[in-house]
Amino acid sequence: MKNRTRIIFRADGSSRIGLGHVVRSLALADMLRDAYECVFAIQEPGKELEAKIRKVCHGLIVLPQCAPTEDRFLYELTAYVSEEEIVVLDGYHFNTDYQLQLKLKGAALVCIDDIHEYKFLADAVINQAGDIRAEAYTTAPYTKLYLGPKYALLRAPFLNAAKEAYTYPTGKLRLLLNMGGADPNNVTLQLAGEIASIEAIEQLEIVVGSAYLHLAALQAWLKKNSKCQLQQALSAEEMCKLMQSCQAAVTSPSGVAYEYCAAGGILYLYQTAENQAGIYNFLIKEALATPYAGLKASLQPAATPTLHQQYVTQQRRFFDGNSIERLQQLFTQLSFSAKLAMREVRQDDMMLLFHWSSDPAVRIRSFNKEPIPLEVHKIWFQTKLADLNCILYIAELEGEPAAHIRFDIEDNVAIISYLIAENFRGKGLGHTVLQKGIAALRKDRLGIQVVEGLVQQDNTPSVRAFEKAGFTYGAPSVQFPNAFRFVLRPESIV
Repeated sequence: MKNRTRIIFRADGSSRIGLGHVVRSLALADMLRDAYECVFAIQEPGKELEAKIRKVCHGLIVLPQCAPTEDRFLYELTAYVSEEEIVVLDGYHFNTDYQLQLKLKGAALVCIDDIHEYKFLADAVINQAGDIRAEAYTTAPYTKLYLGPKYALLRAPFLNAAKEAYTYPTGKLRLLLNMGGADPNNVTLQLAGEIASIEAIEQLEIVVGSAYLHLAALQAWLKKNSKCQLQQALSAEEMCKLMQSCQAAVTSPSGVAYEYCAAGGILYLYQTAENQAGIYNFLIKEALATPYAGLKASLQPAATPTLHQQYVTQQRRFFDGNSIERLQQLFTQLSFSAKLAMREVRQDDMMLLFHWSSDPAVRIRSFNKEPIPLEVHKIWFQTKLADLNCILYIAELEGEPAAHIRFDIEDNVAIISYLIAENFRGKGLGHTVLQKGIAALRKDRLGIQVVEGLVQQDNTPSVRAFEKAGFTYGAPSVQFPNAFRFVLRPESIV
């Protein structure tokens, strides 16, 4: 796929560990597949799961089985990754050390998370649970957090359903039961027995996924319960239609609960895992769902239409179907970063740098605001090119010059200066130019101990760029005491 940035999604799923990580990663891949080359990396998937992945993604990387405790696990993906890729990780074993190996390859990195247990080195962290505060996370300075259901990882039919006009499903009082694609502990059968005994519920739609291992026991039970119907391995379209036909649902507080909120209806939650606590607490707190224990008392046929409308009205406040646009914007920014490449300044760059440095927007942010005569620039340019303690780079985006970064080196301290070309401002490239410039410097010049930069206090974009790139505030410069002095040490550089 020529000129498309490649996104490598890394998640695992099976009957034993469940399919939640794979399903939500595929939902994100489906949002992005028209603009990017989406490739899925997974350890030895089953045939049905592989087919699901291939239906969404353009490619598949089948990794050998490797436990997170094995030393080689940290490096399982690095052979497929370069600074031109974006990597998306979804799984609890992709910890700080795993992320570090990918960042050292120069890749842009996104983590999908719901437990915030370790430090994140990713460029972005997506946690779709509500009521998650940024303070819960320990991150690198440049990491950006995308928190809450406005970044919900929903499949296309559910994004569309969230935008549709409210419609009450008439007819029998139907309830949908779905405890995830795998349900390793067979909570489905336990709850089905309890729900089937509720007289008010006229039809129970039981949904299980391809990884469900208790099918024989469930089918045997179904033979004795005529008001229950079994639905297996539904497509996203089929699942959405079924949800819209059921006035109520019982689900785990996971991705399926968010899908039902998007479809709209009376939702009851049964928590089956500790990592579901965030979504559970959020949905209950905001009156988007009710604990399963309240099902029998609250679901009465006469009150159902009013109750249904109340739930849908509240659910529409949080699920607007626009998470796709918000997430696409994130990856557009990351794609710019992935495509940004550094090269050394050449003789034929002299006039390019002259025009850039003569830009009024550049001069007003410079410590020397006076216009630069061309003859002065020529002398400066040749002097800097000849100076062994000065390293100059051009950052290019798909072959087009986008930025300039310079390092003046003295006693293993590199003083940084950079600018962004007019056509590329406002795209959030500043911190990426700094990071990739420093990475190039470290390859070309060994022994750099400190990188410093001076920024005028009112130059907000540059201040933010240095902060996001991992710099800390140092003591003021003697020469420019009113400027911010930013300092970065090698151990802070990823």
